[in-house]
Amino acid sequence: MFELFTDIFSTIWSVWKSIWEGVSEVAPIVIKFVLWVLCGIFILPCVFVAGNLYEPWVKWGESM
Repeated sequence: MFELFTDIFSTIWSVWKSIWEGVSEVAPIVIKFVLWVLCGIFILPCVFVAGNLYEPWVKWGESM
């Protein structure tokens, strides 16, 4: 009976170990991609607004 539990546990352990190895190889790539997407979400609208509103803002500020 104990042998059965040991075999089941060793099989489950080897499966979890292989899953963890796969995740640990892919995780840094996924994290870098998510950070790139977040930067794009915040930076690209700022660049768009700055490119379209800078000249009217300068013209408005010249009269001050």
